[in-house]
Amino acid sequence: MARQVIYVLSHGTKWKVQCDHCKDEPIKDTQADAIKVAKKHVGELPAGTLSEIRVQGKDGKWQTEWTYGKDPFPPPG
Repeated sequence: MARQVIYVLSHGTKWKVQCDHCKDEPIKDTQADAIKVAKKHVGELPAGTLSEIRVQGKDGKWQTEWTYGKDPFPPPG
């Protein structure tokens, strides 16, 4: 099963949430508000779905990454 990735991206002075299943999400004023929306989308996925939130900083570099669900790494054994 493919990992569902939700991005929190810098959009000028504002923030946007982007993913395959979160279409037409309004632009947010703060990064914290965008992260709340991203977490809401993770909560709407079926239980156990491997998903991830990736947060971009104002400088365009990735700051944070959260993984949810049954991560296959490390492998058993």
